[in-house]
Amino acid sequence: DTLGGVVQGSEGVWQGAPHGVVVAPDGHVWININGGQGRMEVLANGDTVHYRGIYVLDPATGQHADFSPIEILTFPDGTSDSLTAESANSGGGRGIALDADGHILSSHYKTLYKINYMTGEGAAMWIGEGSLSEAAADDNGNVFVSYVLAAELPVVTLDTDLNYVGNAIDTVGHINRTIVVTGSGEDMLLGSTWNGHGFTHWNSSVPGVIQHTFVDTFGVYYDVDANYEHIGSAMGADSAYVVDLYDYYYADTLFDTTALWVSALDLSPDEDYLVVGALTAGWGGPLGGTNWLFDMEDLSFPFGLVGNRHNLDGSGEGVTDGPRGASWDADGNIYLADFYTNAIFHYAADMSSISDDDPKTVVASGYVLKQNYPNPFNPDTRIDFTIPANEHVNLAVYNLEGRLVKTLVNQAMNSGQHIANWDGTNEIGAKVSTGMYIYQLRTNSILLNRRMTFVK
Repeated sequence: DTLGGVVQGSEGVWQGAPHGVVVAPDGHVWININGGQGRMEVLANGDTVHYRGIYVLDPATGQHADFSPIEILTFPDGTSDSLTAESANSGGGRGIALDADGHILSSHYKTLYKINYMTGEGAAMWIGEGSLSEAAADDNGNVFVSYVLAAELPVVTLDTDLNYVGNAIDTVGHINRTIVVTGSGEDMLLGSTWNGHGFTHWNSSVPGVIQHTFVDTFGVYYDVDANYEHIGSAMGADSAYVVDLYDYYYADTLFDTTALWVSALDLSPDEDYLVVGALTAGWGGPLGGTNWLFDMEDLSFPFGLVGNRHNLDGSGEGVTDGPRGASWDADGNIYLADFYTNAIFHYAADMSSISDDDPKTVVASGYVLKQNYPNPFNPDTRIDFTIPANEHVNLAVYNLEGRLVKTLVNQAMNSGQHIANWDGTNEIGAKVSTGMYIYQLRTNSILLNRRMTFVK
């Protein structure tokens, strides 16, 4: 729909609420925007429209690419489509992803667009039944997309030209904004918001041909200590119960069960770990307002986090409130989109990453938590860790349900390297059962987790 506007203006113009971020193969940062009213056109018939364009930015300068913002998409057949707030089909952004060739998959209300990342021109489009989720693509050309209000709606499979192929899942059964698939397409993860229940794992042996079937649910935890604190959320609440990151603080309450309200799911380029964005604690419970990091080999418990969780560090920078996606550049740096904070945050690669020298060592801004040795172990094991500053340190062991097994360290410590030992006993001195356990390092600045196995 070419608009043919005759008058342009900027009165009342604003755009905000990013709903996703991706880094294209050429390094440009693409931002999908949900809210606001951008550049205005008053049409010849007197109607007024406001564009909701896609931003494409040079990461070195922060300036727009030559074809940015993208407000009208032109397609190879000569047709065009406009991204406007008033459109019955395009409207505000709903998420953004890359396809197998690095081209852009951008969801806008009912419409999914495929866009050439080099030129900003449209390549294909598909219109669904209602408000779309973000899309995801595997390495074989399959594109998957679902709906926000998906109680009775499917996850659909499209081909590389966005032609409908079939349903990957017939009925999602709940509200959801996010979807991610592995490169093979065999494993699919779906989020959940509004009475969120964590995130679900689905599998297909032949993606695009055989439907995905339910495997498991993750992101649901038990006996979670929480404190009532100021969170300064742009939405939800000014204060809320948040997970007790410091055992030396007295917890106000205990949540018997709490589940993540997952608004974003993104795989690292090597598919080793998953960023799980949980909505503000003002709505989503004590584990909200966080970009949690999960190991794809064990999705039962996060091993750390990235970003400034509800302004935990007090800097006011990089505040996590409404996660809407993560993306990595070629150097391993990460971009985080936050809907309610109204920003894209850029973190250096060492904010929370796996060491190249030792894949069993977790490194975060000078903090190091090494893999225990020996592992598996009996009767005892050694845990090495490093902190870059003098501060209070808590090192504790949890079972896979998140219940505390034993506190190993809970005191002020000097900067440097430290060693703790665990003899496989709980707080009352009884030997624990054979199985996998989580050991967690917590300070004022970080939270890191690793897994270990006790055998009898």
